[in-house]
Amino acid sequence: MPRGLPRATLLESLRLAATLVPPGTPHLTRGRDPLRARTLLAALETRYGGRPVLVRGLRGRALLVMSKRDALRVLAEDDDAYAPTLDHRPFGLPTDVLRPRFIEIAKQEAATLTEGVVDHARLDACWQRVARRCVYGDGAARDEELTRLLEGVTRAGRWRARRRQEILSGRYDTRIIDHLRRAEPGSLAGLIAETPEGESPALMHAAFWLMGLGSTAAGLTQTLALLAAHPAHRKAARKNPEHLRACLREGLRLWPPVPALSRVTTAETDWYGSVLPAGTTVLVPMAAHQRSPRLPYANTFTPEIWLDGTAAREWWARPGCGGVHLTLAVGTAFLGAVLSVARPKPVGRLISQHRPLPHAIDLSRLRVSMRPLRRDPPGG
Repeated sequence: MPRGLPRATLLESLRLAATLVPPGTPHLTRGRDPLRARTLLAALETRYGGRPVLVRGLRGRALLVMSKRDALRVLAEDDDAYAPTLDHRPFGLPTDVLRPRFIEIAKQEAATLTEGVVDHARLDACWQRVARRCVYGDGAARDEELTRLLEGVTRAGRWRARRRQEILSGRYDTRIIDHLRRAEPGSLAGLIAETPEGESPALMHAAFWLMGLGSTAAGLTQTLALLAAHPAHRKAARKNPEHLRACLREGLRLWPPVPALSRVTTAETDWYGSVLPAGTTVLVPMAAHQRSPRLPYANTFTPEIWLDGTAAREWWARPGCGGVHLTLAVGTAFLGAVLSVARPKPVGRLISQHRPLPHAIDLSRLRVSMRPLRRDPPGG
């Protein structure tokens, strides 16, 4: 194999820029999904033997990682040569003590979704209340403006609208400070108050937790729609919380809220005989790996892989940090509360158990009809 890093052509870089999440973007950018570039990614992987590829972007060169081995190298927790583009310290808080309270909040809010038609807008509004109550306490439950400001700050950052981002950030920080000062017991704000770090770190902790919890709404909508279309799994999930948790993880695998991870080199690094300078962005298209054609279950709803050890053998299914575990626990309780009293039925044919699942999903088209719970007939 020749040494050195291959470089994508200008046309390839332009095509990738039109579909891949931009380097440095922490969460899903609407309209940009690595899976839409799956044909190009597969072609690059074949052409260059799985080696990472240098691509051009608005923020300079980036290294697109194609193979499992290289992805593991970049994401290894014990290697400080690759730093997250954003600080992840908020997930270092001892949040396990809050788990029972967060689960109770999720169950309370989910009770409003057990009748009528549930679409993503309705579920998202409900889940954002969960997120605000968990992070800032019950006093923030109705503060919808806080969520809108966070979405505005994130959107402005993606479009590099710096002035607008600064204005919105100022309003957002002011609102956060008011909630943090209440330091409600049983909330993350209360926990932060017990761990003095100064105002700036406290703002960062709270903002990242609200962003992280809030981004789970898409996965909950997807999982609810999947359960509506797969009655056997719905029945198993109602009886077994572990199966329900596996369904949620599977919904997040199929359409991940963070489809690409990015890291920045902290020092010069050697890649196949080429030296990357410090400050180079390294991009790992997680969604493409999780829906790789080599996986026999790539495009099907298969919660069993999270229960029988199949997923555990894949690098992208690592246990994750404490924040991930807490979010999964709260999300599972949220869905469990819905399933305990209602039976979701699919509206439309966007998702079906009889055909491969689409690579990209339009959340605005996902709807389920909530029916009163009754004893499921055999097989459903």
